[in-house]
Amino acid sequence: MARFDPNTYPDRLVFEAYARRIRAEELDVLFSAAVAWLDGRQRELTSRLRKLATTASAHSHRHSTR
Repeated sequence: MARFDPNTYPDRLVFEAYARRIRAEELDVLFSAAVAWLDGRQRELTSRLRKLATTASAHSHRHSTR
């Protein structure tokens, strides 16, 4: 709350409402970044699992020469 000058907002309720709005906007940015990061990790994991499954499938279907 140190970034706000209380003299700019003489009405305490208006000041607190503005502070809540700013805080909500900051949290939106934070959570949006977290969701984007998690989405990227999920895509990476899905890609790696797909490659692993393809490799395992190719190895398990080889015909034996014996």
